[in-house]
Amino acid sequence: MTVDIDAGRVPLTRRLLANLNGPVGSIALTLAVTLIIGAVWVGPRYFSASNIEIVGTSIAIPLIVGVLASFALLAGVVDLSIGSMVGFGAVAFNQLVGAGMDPWQAAGLTLLTGVAVGAVNAYVIVGLGAEPLAVTLGMLTLLRGLCQAIVIEAPPTTLVEPLYDLTQGSIGSFPTLLLIAIGLTLVAAGFVGKTRMGRAIRAVGGDARAAGRVGIPVARVRVIALIVSAVGAALGGILYVGQLASASNILGTGLEFQIYAALMIGGYSITRGGVGNPIGALLGLLVVGAITNILNVQFIDPDYLDIIVALILLGAVLLDRIRGGDSFE
Repeated sequence: MTVDIDAGRVPLTRRLLANLNGPVGSIALTLAVTLIIGAVWVGPRYFSASNIEIVGTSIAIPLIVGVLASFALLAGVVDLSIGSMVGFGAVAFNQLVGAGMDPWQAAGLTLLTGVAVGAVNAYVIVGLGAEPLAVTLGMLTLLRGLCQAIVIEAPPTTLVEPLYDLTQGSIGSFPTLLLIAIGLTLVAAGFVGKTRMGRAIRAVGGDARAAGRVGIPVARVRVIALIVSAVGAALGGILYVGQLASASNILGTGLEFQIYAALMIGGYSITRGGVGNPIGALLGLLVVGAITNILNVQFIDPDYLDIIVALILLGAVLLDRIRGGDSFE
């Protein structure tokens, strides 16, 4: 009996091409090209342990915030307040610890503040039917104003040793916090792709009416997603205090745009819910971090970063339109 060896290769080739054509495959290819450019332009030091640690440290907290904020995107809601929530969480935590409160109690209170902010967003958006962009933009402005009102003079220096060790520690060449963020990303990817709740979030974002008809509690899903988004941002603020040992009243400014740009590069959609993969979020932030590092190492004006990221983002949107808007991979 003869065996047609080529017969088994065709499906594998097609699967590989299909993966490369999808959002995660596209951004993985973009990351590979970016790393090659870094290796050629910068040289061997681009992959040195110290440089890997610099890139990893810079993207770890935005990755944690972005992965948790992506649940709201998947549910069909854009939360523009995450950057200001990061700043407010950091300022609140820093001020509480600076005033003598136990760091763990201060962290718990800060996370509860995140729950409250997420609940307010959810009540106005889900309960009252307001436009998410308008509501979360208003919350962004409110939280930024509170940061300015709370920190009028120089913020206190707050060194919380367990947090400092966590945010500054490393295992080999890889920052500990980055490894935790990657682990969270993998858990989130498994949750979204394999669990009933994860599929419900995607279904609500993809078609809320259809999801409601099959018995999915649309309102509850979106409330939970918005609370998770806000709590993730508050957690990011706490981690920034651990990393910086302080919190200025401008911390987190513009962070929402950096995170959402990376999410869109990684395959998420601002206009359509149910589209995206947490792995894509990781790859998107790695691309942005790698490009930023190349510019910094080569002493190039960082303003060019916005141009490069914008071009990659436009390319990602174009590919998404050409593909017809893929669903979750």
